[in-house]
Amino acid sequence: MSTQTSDAPRFSRLFALADLLWPRPGERWVPAASAVLLALSFPPLHLLVPPFVGLVPFALWIHGLSPDAEGRRAAVRGSILFGAIYFGIVFYWILVALIWFTSLAILAYLSALVGLIAISALFGWTLHRSLHTVRAPMWLALPVAWTAAEWFRAHLPSTIAFPWLGLGTSLTGFPELVGIAELVGSRGVTFWMALVNGLVAVLVLAIRERRGVARAAAMTVLVATLPMAWGVWRAGSLEMREAGRVAVVQPNIPEHIKLDPIAGRDSTLASLDRLIPTVGAGETDLIVMPEVTLQLFAAAEPSGGRLAAIEEYARAKGTPIVFGALGHEGELRPGRYSYYNSAFLMEPDGLADYRYDKRYLVPFVERVPFLPTEWFSALQYFGGFGVGQGWPLASVNGTDYGVLICYESTYPEGSRAFRRAGADVLLNITNDAWYGREPLYARTTALWQHPAHMVMRAIENRMGVARAANTGISLFVDPVGRVHNQTRLFEADLHVDTVLTTDVLTFYTRFGDLTGNGSAVAALVLLVASFRLGRRRNLAS
Repeated sequence: MSTQTSDAPRFSRLFALADLLWPRPGERWVPAASAVLLALSFPPLHLLVPPFVGLVPFALWIHGLSPDAEGRRAAVRGSILFGAIYFGIVFYWILVALIWFTSLAILAYLSALVGLIAISALFGWTLHRSLHTVRAPMWLALPVAWTAAEWFRAHLPSTIAFPWLGLGTSLTGFPELVGIAELVGSRGVTFWMALVNGLVAVLVLAIRERRGVARAAAMTVLVATLPMAWGVWRAGSLEMREAGRVAVVQPNIPEHIKLDPIAGRDSTLASLDRLIPTVGAGETDLIVMPEVTLQLFAAAEPSGGRLAAIEEYARAKGTPIVFGALGHEGELRPGRYSYYNSAFLMEPDGLADYRYDKRYLVPFVERVPFLPTEWFSALQYFGGFGVGQGWPLASVNGTDYGVLICYESTYPEGSRAFRRAGADVLLNITNDAWYGREPLYARTTALWQHPAHMVMRAIENRMGVARAANTGISLFVDPVGRVHNQTRLFEADLHVDTVLTTDVLTFYTRFGDLTGNGSAVAALVLLVASFRLGRRRNLAS
């Protein structure tokens, strides 16, 4: 009886919290419609108009709320619903893709969704305070609040940062239109698109009030079209050069097979034995294989050991091979070493003294945030991967290659660091078998979302890209961001192409994410100003 009595206040507090956060009538349809419209912007659909207007209904709804505390609470409730639907649609694949392997996928999806919803609530709360307390104009408040939220998502501590699919990435299907990324980066493109949303909202308000319509319309058109026009001009005037002939290899090993070290290795080598002979000796400058091509410690293998097949491929073709495997530091005895998700270079005369260790790790799967890696030593290659250091380049025939491993393609900082270190070309080696299986019903949008990031990396740094994915999509991207010679999903294949690059060191490469950093600072300034102004008004009343 006493236990029930003590539990009652706890449950009543939980119900009270749920009631406080649950959207009221009138706080549901507009945020939900805006979330769906915006979510439809991303690959594989690549719709042009929705990303420029998707935030408009939500912004107008926030603008119409009361400026008091109840209005702020309504903004948070609506933002929670907006975030649940928007992020729930965009990242549904976390659940669908991983549920094949573990029931913990449900927990992983819900945990990620709760974090993303919290960021959405912060966005709506910041936007409301900026509009109603500081009285910042819509065209400024909206892009600052949205870009700052995106920046915050990408800069969370440890491995819980999640920069996947910022708003700017939605336009990678129209790479010439987002050429300004070489000046402002992907978050600068996000700011521009959110700015257009804000200006469209201002135009709607002007039409409602029947004043200033022509000026609002002219400003909207100019801000929307001038960056696009510059991008198209830049795409036509950019001087490109050939960096080398590259072959990207797609073995197509399903993940449930790849997870078995022996079956995965045998299946991979059987696929490579069929694909590599299609490349003529001396036909390419470099052959690129996917992430963790073989699940073994490459540097610890003796010549003629389990790397014998890759050694023979390189020797027979007279061509270096970049491949993925495990790196390590320390003595390969239990508790004596750290392990890494790494890229290696096999020269025709043996394994080169090159290794790149992945620096941006997949949350929980590769590294559990905040906890010591030794806690996970009993779990083979799960949760305890080491974080790499430095930005080494693989030099082949006078061309320097920077290697991004899998999820690192979502981090603009990595590509920029490689370019500043002297990279001519970016390689992306990945295993996207996690994101779906061959049947159409088992494929997720992540299979198209993931390679879209490499389009933005190519534009930001004006450099060529070659991507080798285990099950696809393997492809090439030129410095304009145009994708070509891509493979089909879930087919073993090998494509050869000439990678184009430039000698341009872009403004973004030189100075980094000024727009994202500036938006984060501006959002903080707006919030501080809103608290001070709110306190003054309370004292005055």
